[in-house]
Amino acid sequence: MRVLVTGAAGLLGRALLGSAPAHVEVHATRSRRQVHGAGVTVHAVDLADAAATEALVADVAPELVVHTAYRKDTGERDIVEATAAVAAACARHVVGLVHLSSDVVFDGERAPYAEDAPPAPLTAYGRWKARAEEAVRTTLPDASVVRTSLLVQAAPLDATSRWVAEGLERGETLRLFTDELRCPIAPADLVAMLWELVRLPAEARAGTWHLAGPEAVSRYTLGLLVAARLGRAPAFAAASSREHPEPRPRDLRLATGRADAQLRARARPVSAALMA
Repeated sequence: MRVLVTGAAGLLGRALLGSAPAHVEVHATRSRRQVHGAGVTVHAVDLADAAATEALVADVAPELVVHTAYRKDTGERDIVEATAAVAAACARHVVGLVHLSSDVVFDGERAPYAEDAPPAPLTAYGRWKARAEEAVRTTLPDASVVRTSLLVQAAPLDATSRWVAEGLERGETLRLFTDELRCPIAPADLVAMLWELVRLPAEARAGTWHLAGPEAVSRYTLGLLVAARLGRAPAFAAASSREHPEPRPRDLRLATGRADAQLRARARPVSAALMA
């Protein structure tokens, strides 16, 4: 089976490349950063360039694209336009698509969210992700849309955990929200689920999936877990997301009923994943 993974330089992309099953021939895309992986063919492409993306899909001829690439600082271009280009290329060349989305497509007022809950984003990033989902569904009704949560990794630390670690190292007292709930998941657990999803028949794979951790924690609690992982005394000040100048979703717990019923792989609680 030939699979094209976009966003190979990202945390999730790297994890996918490093755990690909033996029977999968992996191709991957990058934009700026170099990517190296044993047995992986890497292609430099600007996914927002629809012609270049279509040419790549035509040349690689994958059975499936797993689309993880995004950039928060240029979301209109590198989330919305790039996803639309990937979906259009897949539709034109009859290629399956697994599109990675986020829990931030919800407003945080009606948790836990089932797979069929309608998006209602509050933030710019959430709006870009919701529009990307819509582009996928409109162009490829049989595509898979996978919503996940914070990616948390112990070794090496993910970007958010590293920010906490560096603050502790500098002796700063970090302000962390106590009233925002997410369901973090370790990249290793998420990719185990994704590769299982990839192996499903197209009709069984289609539709929306929530792949997230089973433990809902606040940013404050997550900070405590990172401090414990590092053996450092926590130095955090409790803060409320209501103090933020822009509205933020408070409770983004995802119901994972479809994955629980149909996938064998299971995500660990974040407390276990960080201490492993």
